[in-house]
Amino acid sequence: MGRFDGKLMVSDMDATLLDSSHRVSDQNREAIEYFISEGGRFTVATGRMVPAVRAYFSQMRINAPALLHNGAKIYDFETETALFEKFIEEPRKEAIRRVHDELPELGLEVYADEKVYIYRACSETERFKTRSYEVIYSMPDEVWSRPWIKALLIGERELLDKYEPVYRRCYDSGYSVRSGDMYLDVVANGVSKGKALTALAAMLGIGRENIYAVGDNMNDIDMLKAAGHSFAVENAEGEVKAAADRIVPSCENSAAAYIIENLIS
Repeated sequence: MGRFDGKLMVSDMDATLLDSSHRVSDQNREAIEYFISEGGRFTVATGRMVPAVRAYFSQMRINAPALLHNGAKIYDFETETALFEKFIEEPRKEAIRRVHDELPELGLEVYADEKVYIYRACSETERFKTRSYEVIYSMPDEVWSRPWIKALLIGERELLDKYEPVYRRCYDSGYSVRSGDMYLDVVANGVSKGKALTALAAMLGIGRENIYAVGDNMNDIDMLKAAGHSFAVENAEGEVKAAADRIVPSCENSAAAYIIENLIS
């Protein structure tokens, strides 16, 4: 019997598991290895896509399917198969086209076939220049007929604070959620990190009382509510802290390690 048999820990990535340099600390890596060696199941819940998570496997190990695209996909890296995925409803694509035509201040990205299509570039889309996965700096016509797993509206915090309610009121009343200061994620109705976590736990046969989740932003709130034990990092948004059972050290101070070493029993 391992110390963590039957336990599932799920961590957000950016600004939670990853520090501000987008790295997994040695303390987090070693604690995750220990958690797994003692029978625990560890994975991530993130807005990132398959290759953007795989890129971190030299820094961390997961041993349960990952929750990707804010819960729109549950992906098993061991078998390289999607256990669940749900795409944006076709009529909602028109809202993204209208944003492109009417709100030129916002950057736009479309995620299809595990590729990123830059519909409108902005300073933030430059982040992909150092990544190893495929990014297409255009929006070919054929992409409109493919299934989209996610679209992303991008702008500085003040700008996105201004346009987030406008988008929901005037463009698309379907599900969208902030995943960071600069990102509004548009995904299919009825999906979220919380719903995906509940589905994953059922697949693994793990009860809610043995689920531990940690996050920092608005897209993490329903995941924290779905877990039996929930944690917000010190750098989290205020609403996220209010939804969590406990506040833990910031992403700069190896929050995942702190939870494993002190709060999972």
